[in-house]
Amino acid sequence: MVTVLVEQLSSVSDDLAGLEPWRSTGAEVRELVTSVQRARTCLDAAMSRLSGAADDMGLPTDDGATSITTWLANLTGMSRGEAARLAGLARVSTDHTETTRAAWAAGRLSTDQASVIMKAIDALPDWVDDEPRADAEAHLIALAAEHNLDDLKRLANHVLEVIDPDGADEVLGEKLRREEQRAWGATRLSMSRRGDGTTKGSFTVPDHDADTLRAAIEGIIAPRRNRANADRHGLDVGDFAALPRDHKMGLAFIELVGHLPTEALPKAGGLAATVAVTIDIDDLRTGQGTATSTSGTTMSATQAQRLACNAQLVALYLDSESRVIDHGMTRRLFDRHQRLALAVRDGGCVWSGCDRPPAWCEAHHLDFWSEDGPTDLDNAALFCHFHHFMLHEGQWTARMANDGIVEVIPPVRVDPHQAPRRHARFTRRQPRAA
Repeated sequence: MVTVLVEQLSSVSDDLAGLEPWRSTGAEVRELVTSVQRARTCLDAAMSRLSGAADDMGLPTDDGATSITTWLANLTGMSRGEAARLAGLARVSTDHTETTRAAWAAGRLSTDQASVIMKAIDALPDWVDDEPRADAEAHLIALAAEHNLDDLKRLANHVLEVIDPDGADEVLGEKLRREEQRAWGATRLSMSRRGDGTTKGSFTVPDHDADTLRAAIEGIIAPRRNRANADRHGLDVGDFAALPRDHKMGLAFIELVGHLPTEALPKAGGLAATVAVTIDIDDLRTGQGTATSTSGTTMSATQAQRLACNAQLVALYLDSESRVIDHGMTRRLFDRHQRLALAVRDGGCVWSGCDRPPAWCEAHHLDFWSEDGPTDLDNAALFCHFHHFMLHEGQWTARMANDGIVEVIPPVRVDPHQAPRRHARFTRRQPRAA
């Protein structure tokens, strides 16, 4: 039996390898596409059953694989995601999904449709008897022929209404509550610089929050705003409309970020999601040269000009040593502009070896306010909460050196010589001779 199947599959593979679609009519291509998809589905069903059998036989362990997913991916060359999906379907209970599995194996259901139906039936409460469970399965199989996959998923979530209309709401509510809790636990955001002027990121968020984000972004790229979007990016309307959708979505996302209401965001270190940009005033006027943000990102002067047009940039006046000029304040607390100036000057916590950014820092009076220390920039430095606390404990001290760099002085027990310590970001870079 196995030998015959292997020969038949090999023969089909050879026939498909020799397929020349351009020699076919349109009607023949449609028929072939339908037939090939049906065959793919049948093969998926067979592969799922085979992976289940392989797992039961212990073949992954025999072959030195850590799991059935790894074994299947290594043996076939398919992706781990595809291997996990087929292996996972093999583990779904077969007690009440025989009809779905038969339709899947016959190619009447796609692999995705079969997955949705089997998981929905398997997730029904234990109190659902065999007969109503079979009715629900038949109902979903019928719906699969009439609806796309997304609609089938929504209908599958409500299949209990077919069995128990009165109790379905309570059960579905509890199911959704568990899903929402899992979604909260799965929420993630990661970002990393690619080294080419872009940052790549990914996120996993609950569906309802994603819906809010999608609605905002799609509102920005709505066709009625093509003119405004084209003007914003210096394009003709037709050129903007022709951009790929994912490109327009990305442009809308950065526009959304640029319009965040920072005054409504939680404040950290006295600033709400603020990034300062330093640039020579002549460069800002001409659009030539570069600018640098407090996060260390270097950008063109042209980009800084755009920020000046679209954001509220605060003018900070620098002297010849790139130190922020300030006239001093008599208040105890540093104001927003002073904190912004500190973010530019210090770049984060100035404690040697600390990498906390400006938003995580607190403005510290080098000469304590309680000892008549003024609230001005010459008497200020950024320290993270931990290091700020250590300074106020009294053993460590900090001071402003003659060259305008903040130094931290360790206690004698740490360094008998009490050599001043500076953060590495203030180390002067010595250019190599040409």
